[in-house]
Amino acid sequence: MTEQRPALELCHVGRTEAGGIESGFVIENVNFTCEAGTWTALAGPAAAGKTSVLRCAAGLDPVTAGEVRLAAGLRLAHVGLRPVTEQLATIGTLGSALGQLAAGEAEMLHGALHRLDLWEERDTPVLGLTESRQRAAAVAIAVADAPDVLLADDLTSGLPPAGAAAVLDLLRDLVDRRGLCVVSSAADLASLERADAVVLLADGRVVETRVMP
Repeated sequence: MTEQRPALELCHVGRTEAGGIESGFVIENVNFTCEAGTWTALAGPAAAGKTSVLRCAAGLDPVTAGEVRLAAGLRLAHVGLRPVTEQLATIGTLGSALGQLAAGEAEMLHGALHRLDLWEERDTPVLGLTESRQRAAAVAIAVADAPDVLLADDLTSGLPPAGAAAVLDLLRDLVDRRGLCVVSSAADLASLERADAVVLLADGRVVETRVMP
């Protein structure tokens, strides 16, 4: 049997400050792998490097050492921390987005809007939603595009407990039923509890990788 390659690999990944290596690394020698159908949470204190790891993995920031490997043929989506408005700028309303999607993607978005309690706001301009509702909308739009790998920064930022749980439950379901690979930063216990593995970062380095029970 041929061994299946990980969906996403970070191999000795580093990124320097704007001034180059003399200015120091933002992240350094970051290694971890993520299989299809698994959720990896990045944990650590503020400025540990979680956002930088996700942005490098998404190709948004240049990698100055090591390599990010996305398995051939897989599609990747990224939901950033701020500003979410940039990611939603081309969308009028969630209802209009539904009308522009192919049947399968529209069905996915329809289900996500109901699960995230956004259906009643489908005709409200997306940029008129509250910041927390925009974050939920960005997640819904991202998963509707049926990516193979989703990179998400602080998924529950600004969301009330019920809204945060809905986002986390939706992604956990997509991991389990559709084989989505999720890598997310985690700022709370609820996010860690949904994960299959936790990568602990400090000062831009991986200090521990733990498989969750």
